[in-house]
Amino acid sequence: MDRRNLECFVAIADERHFHRAAARCNISQPGISQQLRKLEEHLGVVLMTRSSRQVSLTPAGEAFLPEARRIIQVMDDASRTAQRVERGEKGTLVIGATASSLFILVPEVIEAFRQIRPDIEVVVRHMTTQEQEAALERSEIQAGICHPPVSNEQLSCELLVTLPFSLVMPADHRLASRRTTRLSDLRDETAILFPRQVGPLLYDSIIALFQQEGFVPRQIIEASPVQSIIAMAACGSGIGFVASRVQQMQRRGVVYREISGHRPYITLGIAFPSAGPSSIARAFGECAKDVSADVLNNEK
Repeated sequence: MDRRNLECFVAIADERHFHRAAARCNISQPGISQQLRKLEEHLGVVLMTRSSRQVSLTPAGEAFLPEARRIIQVMDDASRTAQRVERGEKGTLVIGATASSLFILVPEVIEAFRQIRPDIEVVVRHMTTQEQEAALERSEIQAGICHPPVSNEQLSCELLVTLPFSLVMPADHRLASRRTTRLSDLRDETAILFPRQVGPLLYDSIIALFQQEGFVPRQIIEASPVQSIIAMAACGSGIGFVASRVQQMQRRGVVYREISGHRPYITLGIAFPSAGPSSIARAFGECAKDVSADVLNNEK
């Protein structure tokens, strides 16, 4: 039993005339008779009786007709669903996202994506850049909002946005009275940074910038997420590095200052599996690029 058998049977049942049914199915009259015989042989029942004047459904045919219509409808629905998934209009998208990207970019991207792909469910997993690389290789996620560059050169990664770091410090700190602070001013200070595994290459770039300025902070404390960095600054534990104004949460006892001169930047990008993005992931990536442009404008 196949779709063609069913369509021919339904056409004959509707038309009650083999010639008209054959024309409807774009098939010859002997051909439509053959399709009916194949269906009856498969089912092991007689579905129709035919005389010189009329075509009638048998009781078995009357019972089978609504089921045949339902099967054709299910096949049509299944076909449309598969086609929509192939076009990236329906399905599930699983993405990884670093803690920083969740603050800066991801919610806005998902909101915008839902406007253009309302039938796609987006599942977000909190992951470091390293974890995303491994998950992409294992096909556990379809895309990752990470901190490029990625260490696995087999993955593709497109830059979305680059934003300068700013500093968060105790409101009574000696540097708080200045409008801006240079990195060299932190020579005798404790720096509060995100853990290296969040973005190894990004972390190393900040350390390299310290060295370029001719020093290494007296001590480096690692904390995550950004609320912890801000809270530790409020406790007087050191001066924290905060990316994006979105992360500058209002909290009593701290102030935020821009970095003048040489300063580190945070990069956010979207990574895809080495085999390339699916149609859904590709659409999500395009949406992320559009939203990133808005983020840049808001940071200015």
